[in-house]
Amino acid sequence: MQWIEQKCDAEAANLLEQKLGISPFLAKLLVLRGLNDPAVAEKFLSPKLKHLQDPFAINNMDLAISRILQAREKKQSVLLLGDYDVDGISSTVMTRLALESVGIEVETVIPKRLSEGYGLTQEALDRGLSLGQFDLVIALDCGTNSVKEANFLQDRGIDLIVVDHHQQKEEDLPKAILVNPHLCANQGEPWRYLCTAGLSFKLIHALYKRMREMGIAGSEKLTPRDFLPLCAIGTLADLVPLQGESRIFSHFGIKRLFIDASPGLLALLHECGLDGTVEPETEDITYKLAPRINACGRLNMPETALSLLLETDQRNCTTLARKLTKFNEERKGIEAQLTADALVQAEKDFKDRAAIVVTGEGEGWHPGVVGIVAGKLANSLNKPCLVLAKGEGDEYCGSGRGVPGVNLVEILSACQDKLSHWGGHPVAVGLGLQKEKLDPFISQFLEMVEQGSGQDKVDPFLTVDAIIEPKNLTYNLLDQINRLGPFGQENQEPIMGVKGIVLDAEPRMVGGGEHFQFSFHNGNSSVRGIAWRMGKRVPPSDQKIDLAFKLRRNHWNGRSSLQLMLEDWKLSENA
Repeated sequence: MQWIEQKCDAEAANLLEQKLGISPFLAKLLVLRGLNDPAVAEKFLSPKLKHLQDPFAINNMDLAISRILQAREKKQSVLLLGDYDVDGISSTVMTRLALESVGIEVETVIPKRLSEGYGLTQEALDRGLSLGQFDLVIALDCGTNSVKEANFLQDRGIDLIVVDHHQQKEEDLPKAILVNPHLCANQGEPWRYLCTAGLSFKLIHALYKRMREMGIAGSEKLTPRDFLPLCAIGTLADLVPLQGESRIFSHFGIKRLFIDASPGLLALLHECGLDGTVEPETEDITYKLAPRINACGRLNMPETALSLLLETDQRNCTTLARKLTKFNEERKGIEAQLTADALVQAEKDFKDRAAIVVTGEGEGWHPGVVGIVAGKLANSLNKPCLVLAKGEGDEYCGSGRGVPGVNLVEILSACQDKLSHWGGHPVAVGLGLQKEKLDPFISQFLEMVEQGSGQDKVDPFLTVDAIIEPKNLTYNLLDQINRLGPFGQENQEPIMGVKGIVLDAEPRMVGGGEHFQFSFHNGNSSVRGIAWRMGKRVPPSDQKIDLAFKLRRNHWNGRSSLQLMLEDWKLSENA
């Protein structure tokens, strides 16, 4: 694999170095992120809650808050209906707790994926409306395209507020209040790409602010700050760009994770092996906590996660947190087999195509894990991937995950005449279609991807942010890197490179030979590293090699040490 070291505008980097008093290394990383302006770069390095814009700047926020306060004044009950993923569940918990904090009676319902489908469906609505007498429904992380269901509510005199960040495919909802930044022209607003957890935080902020302005008793004690941890969890799990206000929410949500965590969230953090002695990293959320919440929805038990995050009894919290771990282990088993089957199909039928569409049916093809499998294939094969499982009747349902430069929403929009339903984001979509439309859809989808990406195959390459001297592998360097975090979509963790090092010994195989550990001396001390899923490609210990890696801090038995997370290695040119 070819390595490409990124070059930056030296003049812009020098300006940042002088104006902000930072190192040339950090200045280069900022310029590589397009942060050439010192004032903008300083805000990026030092996010503050006061940088959040007025929540009422979002279109229709004023109408939504007015309707919620009307429900409070008239003592009307509110039904919350949220999506079954981390973003939807986080948003539902946040909104419920906020509404209850101002005296509004609330019920919640999360759709069951297998029997009720995604989002604001008639089946989920029927179950929710059976819980009581409601005058207002608030849909969270869904509903933007639920025209039929909006008409159903309107006919029954029930108002609808939609808080969502999905793209609109159909006509406007009848008489609904939509809080969705994507329904108005993009003017570079800092809240433009918030997920629904972020938008729910803005809704709560607006509600508390309006109540203080109205002088409502007790409102001075209300603070949206308590909701930052759940907001960060939803944001990091939902693959939205970590820029603007999403960066602020993620930054402070992680820092306050153990300060403002509810008993249920605290039990889940402990179940993930996190105890608060060390500040959590992005991957603690995305690889440990979020999959446990998502597993509930994937296995058709979404309200287990909801119950945990709303629970206050410590014993019940512990029991529910363990149940989430059990669901996640079950999900892993299903996912492993489906991934193996899908990979065989991908390599057999789509090796020379620009995208992948794998299909299957039977017990192993569980619709709840197709999104994870699509993501794994997209990452490992560097191609957009759709994974479709045949459900009841002749309908195939599934998920897609994209790669940089390919907008799945635009492509599915062009193919929508063959789809029974679809939606999502540029890098993550859900879809369904009838069996007779499957072959023509696959053909059109592949053609659309290939038209957009061109027919010429590009050799794989790895982008390296900076080549550094081994002696500079220090905690100081790591601290500078971490000033750019939290890392995620559109704020990727930097990849460093060192050249001409010799390993201390042969790498040690771990994980049944799937991974290996290694170490080398950097001139000051021994530096250790781990290579995940690279067990079949182990470097020599008697030749000079170059390493490309991410630099982390490893915590083990109360001790901390630097650790390299290997991305790639190659023989040095002068080996």
